[in-house]
Amino acid sequence: MLIRAPLLLLIPWMLMSCRTAKSVVAAVDVKPTAFLPHAAELKENRKRSPFIGNWWNTDKKVLQAAKQARSIYIAPVVADELRPMRQKFTKLEFSDKRREAKMKGLMTYAHDKFVRAFKSNKKSRFTVVNAPSKDAMTLKLSIIEWEPNTYSGLAMREAVDLVTLPMIGGSVFGKPSRGVIAIEGVLTEPKTGKSFFEFADKEEARSLFFFFPQELFPTGQAKYAIREWARQFEKLMSTPPERQIKDSLPFQIIAF
Repeated sequence: MLIRAPLLLLIPWMLMSCRTAKSVVAAVDVKPTAFLPHAAELKENRKRSPFIGNWWNTDKKVLQAAKQARSIYIAPVVADELRPMRQKFTKLEFSDKRREAKMKGLMTYAHDKFVRAFKSNKKSRFTVVNAPSKDAMTLKLSIIEWEPNTYSGLAMREAVDLVTLPMIGGSVFGKPSRGVIAIEGVLTEPKTGKSFFEFADKEEARSLFFFFPQELFPTGQAKYAIREWARQFEKLMSTPPERQIKDSLPFQIIAF
């Protein structure tokens, strides 16, 4: 019965569109930075992309040049626009110095996962190259927000679960204690030097059916989101414009 109640409550979430689920359940929004040349023009497009903000170039010269490209260079991930921590639990457990140290590893992790997403798909449109090239698209990524997982936040959510719905109450009412990460990306076409695609997205820790190890690591939620972004971006770049790349559900059954 303890598990059945949460399952019944999650059924309506599963029936929602993914963007609706993200908006209603996670209630996330992302504010782009000057890292993106067309930050003010980003729009939602759930018929095509899982990301909150998207911008595609409509210039025929850029589109034609991009169509001919068959390789991609993924630049080292940066965090120059990283915003200060805002959550009370995060500030309690993390100094700026400690978060900065963790961020270095997270940037390397993000770069590796985006590279792997393209290399692991034998049908991928792009072949990854190790250096910029006149024939290769360039993907630049920037992490702009990160609130690490915290033990105090986890304890608070577990306490809420004891007096509400198991595995659900803490995730919903404990929103201010969730891990959070936001990212931006710009894909540049080499011949024209102009942006072909720009995006921004933000993810919060998702509701879990059970207690999982990812909650015990500061970067657990962030790494899960990064793997999802890498997979989604590769699919978006390798599939026809008419195909919808869906976002994942706002809860997890298996998580690490």
